Amino acid sequence: MGRVRVPEQHEGKRKEILDAAHRCFLRYGLQGASISMICKEAGMSPGHLYHYFPSKDAIIEQMADEYLSTLHTYFGRQETGDVATVLLSEIWSMSSWDDTAHCRILFELLAEAGRNDRVRDILADNTAGVRKLLAQTLRAGQAKGEVDRGLDPEHTAAMLIAIVDAAPMLPLMVPGIGFDESRKLMTAMVRRFLEPKAAEQS
Repeated sequence: MGRVRVPEQHEGKRKEILDAAHRCFLRYGLQGASISMICKEAGMSPGHLYHYFPSKDAIIEQMADEYLSTLHTYFGRQETGDVATVLLSEIWSMSSWDDTAHCRILFELLAEAGRNDRVRDILADNTAGVRKLLAQTLRAGQAKGEVDRGLDPEHTAAMLIAIVDAAPMLPLMVPGIGFDESRKLMTAMVRRFLEPKAAEQS
């Protein structure tokens, strides 16, 4: 009789595979990395890997779901400060942009979403919850007179998500860019964009 895998061991092995896949995707890209490459990196046979993931697509989907969920958990943690700082809490929670691996994986996942319906759905599902939270924050700001009432909260929330998701890619486009100064500048830009018009404040 075969040995029964306990859940902890099963999840631990899945994480090992995901970590190995992550390293392969960084080296070869999501399309360039093969199951055999991932197996070699994880130190297991294809048959063993298929006990945990039925395909490379399943690995990509699991990675996308976990990565995006982690990326967006920063939103909502910042409960104090002005509206712009709260809305950009993910950027304010980051300590630096030194690790370009984060940027490269995000590029890969966004590109994969353009050709893989399941990854696109995962991206949309993860974004929907964050967008709802940001829209609620914007509406509260409008009610207090802190945010331009002419802005559509849903559309503005979507724009803010795009800004935050693109921000970590700056080191790839502009090497050596200063993190702290750029973070402050981005917050100032969003603050000025959101501020009520003079007629609303009078």
